[in-house]
Amino acid sequence: MTITEENYLKTIYKLAEVEPGQGVSTNRIAAALVTRAASVTDMLRRLAEKGLLEYEKYRGVRLTPEGRRLALLTVRKHRLWEVFLVQQLGFSWDEVHEVAEELEHVQSPLLMQRLDAFLNFPTLDPHGDPIPAEDGAMRRPCIACSPT
Repeated sequence: MTITEENYLKTIYKLAEVEPGQGVSTNRIAAALVTRAASVTDMLRRLAEKGLLEYEKYRGVRLTPEGRRLALLTVRKHRLWEVFLVQQLGFSWDEVHEVAEELEHVQSPLLMQRLDAFLNFPTLDPHGDPIPAEDGAMRRPCIACSPT
């Protein structure tokens, strides 16, 4: 999986979350990625050929279960890196996004498992967004586990 493919899947996932049940249009994807609709169409065709999304003319695209899994994996890596950058390297929450954008493309599952464990399995990133578990499930914070 290329960095560009990961970025497309993550973007489609995030856009679909805003309007659940609706296909994501080529124009919305192009606007989010600041690129041309023709470039988006080419990439969507490639992702569909790989079985990562379904495209219906005039209805937009939807991630397949595998496409959603890969999108959530990228979101997971991004959010874990944000936690690490804030907690361990002293970045402020508003500085971490750009660096995490680069780090999210690391392809080592073992590194991500160890990073998650090192950070004590956080459920939220510094912005308060949930961090997907390794299987793609959204982990919710344990209210009863919070210190009083």
